Amino acid sequence: MNAAATDGSLRSSASGRIVVISLLILLCAFATPAQAQSPAPSGAGVWEIGGGGVFVGGYDLGDRTAELTPNTGNTSVSLFTTDNKVLPVFGVQARVGYVVSTALVIEAGFRFTQPVYEVRVTGDFENAPNTTIEENLGDYVFDGSAVWHFTGAAFAGGRAVPFVFGGAGYIRELHDRDALVEDGFEYHAGLGLKWWFNESRRGFGIRGDVGVSIRDGAFDFEDGRRIVPVAGGSLIYRF
Repeated sequence: MNAAATDGSLRSSASGRIVVISLLILLCAFATPAQAQSPAPSGAGVWEIGGGGVFVGGYDLGDRTAELTPNTGNTSVSLFTTDNKVLPVFGVQARVGYVVSTALVIEAGFRFTQPVYEVRVTGDFENAPNTTIEENLGDYVFDGSAVWHFTGAAFAGGRAVPFVFGGAGYIRELHDRDALVEDGFEYHAGLGLKWWFNESRRGFGIRGDVGVSIRDGAFDFEDGRRIVPVAGGSLIYRF
């Protein structure tokens, strides 16, 4: 990585920490006044935890051409071309949330995946055969979200509740056998459904959701944002 990339990584790291701290402050700000209220029968004033699997889509990092420029200043020679991408991956996730009201939950989340970074090398100057190189990345995402439940649209006896969510998070990504660290942050939004095993919406249930994650920073070759589809399913428990 060059000096510019290192500086960018440091700035992303600082920005990511600011995002995480801000999310924690936001969580406390919503949770503290809610604790002073009497819990409502529908579940306000309680906690919700969950964990399960997640699917994160892949994204293209573009093509790169390695060139050799002679000292004489003549036209550069293309040595080879690479096609770079991060492949789709399954991983694990966990969440903990505070039920501020019958409709609003503020939650913190964690996601871990090990996507494959794939490089296909073609057009070698010395006519070497095309080849594909792969490396596993370690992708950690710490985020915070506001989840709004459409309680008026609940069905199946009130056990099934649709919702929308949005928030931001901090990305910490390891590569080169965990020797190098890249930082960044992301924004996300989506929709989903919670299905409780009883009409009180307490105890156990299941959650499914789909959305998009807009990544800024972390492992990449250029400045910019990547839009990545994300889908997950979890077992949840409200108490």
